[in-house]
Amino acid sequence: MARTSERATAVQSVMDLFDYILESSKVGIRKPNPKFYLQACDALSIEPSQAVYLDDLGVNLKPARELGMTTIKVVTEQQALDDLAAVVDLS
Repeated sequence: MARTSERATAVQSVMDLFDYILESSKVGIRKPNPKFYLQACDALSIEPSQAVYLDDLGVNLKPARELGMTTIKVVTEQQALDDLAAVVDLS
């Protein structure tokens, strides 16, 4: 039981880092449906061109890119962080 509680606490601490989390299972729209990405942009009051979308599946990156989002294919954790830092100019 303690492991389940520890895991839930760890997951919540990561989720707390985000302003908004859009879960396809809760909104009934699945990636790669473009409506999924647009709903996220609407919730954040941004245009797709202002978004950076990260995913490990190219099929999910394509519609985001077509909408104007900057996309990053996640291959490794460090690569994704480095690519994101470059995109948002974190020096």
